[in-house]
Amino acid sequence: MFWIATAGLFLLAALFVLGPLWLRANSQPADSDELRKQANIALFQERSDELEAELSAGNLNQQQFDLLLSELQLGLLADVELEDKVASSANARQGKTGNNLGMLRSLTTLTFLMPLAFVLALPVLAYGLYSHWGYIDDVQVMDLFQRTVDNQGDSDETRELIVALGELAQSNPDMPWAFYFLAENFAAVGLFEEAQIAYQRAADLLDATPEKALVLGRIAMAMYINTEFVLSSQIRAVIEEARAINPNEMSVLQLLAADAEQREDYSDAIDYWRLMIQVNPNGEFAQELRFRIAAAQEILAGRDGEAAGPRISVSLSLSPEVDLAPDLRVFVAVRNAEQEGLPPLAALDTTVSALPASFQLDNSSAVGPYNLSSAESVYVTALVSFRGVATPSPGDYRAESPTLTLNADAEVALELVLSERLR
Repeated sequence: MFWIATAGLFLLAALFVLGPLWLRANSQPADSDELRKQANIALFQERSDELEAELSAGNLNQQQFDLLLSELQLGLLADVELEDKVASSANARQGKTGNNLGMLRSLTTLTFLMPLAFVLALPVLAYGLYSHWGYIDDVQVMDLFQRTVDNQGDSDETRELIVALGELAQSNPDMPWAFYFLAENFAAVGLFEEAQIAYQRAADLLDATPEKALVLGRIAMAMYINTEFVLSSQIRAVIEEARAINPNEMSVLQLLAADAEQREDYSDAIDYWRLMIQVNPNGEFAQELRFRIAAAQEILAGRDGEAAGPRISVSLSLSPEVDLAPDLRVFVAVRNAEQEGLPPLAALDTTVSALPASFQLDNSSAVGPYNLSSAESVYVTALVSFRGVATPSPGDYRAESPTLTLNADAEVALELVLSERLR
């Protein structure tokens, strides 16, 4: 499309130069004949004025004046008739060929050849200068970018774009946007490891501008997916670099909000969603975020209601004589002391590597239809499971508290030490 538009503009410019020259060349013979006739008439008029002056001065009598004027008139008539005959004879002998030769002679004059040479040299000169100083590669990149934007999940088109952008990036290793668009297409087909590499290459070539913050956000997102949605310290470092450039970079805020929502940390998610709304408060996406905020606030309100009631703080540790693998799972549960066989009223799990540790269990820790507020007396158990399940088995380590009496706002603290092995 770019070259078609360029060719069209060149042809239009050429018409402005060649059109008037062509008309001038076609009109020259007629204009020349007319000028000769005008010159003969002017010469006749001048000579007749001189004769009248001689007559007035008495240098000529009336008979001499009439004779000389008649000769002058016959001479003018002869000249005009001769020119007409010559032109008619030439046209009869040569026809259109003669006219074309005359026009060709006029076209070979310097007046016509110089503009013609300029018009022919213009595209060569313009293309040469543009290829040296212009941005033809960027035009190609924009075309590929537009194709990427217009692509609606067409895998064949995506593969073609990956090949084209890969070739462009290889031939232009200092062009950051070639790598960026290549990464976008990698991500579109799920090749996030390749996308991360291409995004990183683009970021390395960019200065500390908002565009670099955008690319860093894409890097962080690709890393987040590649680490199976774990916000590692490396990803946090990339996020901090991006936010140092642009604190409100949308891709970074989206990543932080998504991670907080996945962890069910709705307070942080709401904070990030509000920052995203400030970027474009009147957009459709901002309205969607407002709905998300309202839903998260309802969840938080429900949690606050569930958390009200009894609270049990448990300090859990391993006996010094017990040596266990750090990746073994540890289950802590609160059970109804009056009704055996029911699901735990509250529960959580961790690993041996986290011990010693302190935990708080309340109504928000419920895992079944009943919570701590539904029982008057409970007991707490801790289990190190070699099978990785909450059901005790021989060989597991288990600790159990005495029976605890609860009331509506009870706060109970206890300490459990895992030292006994089940047989």
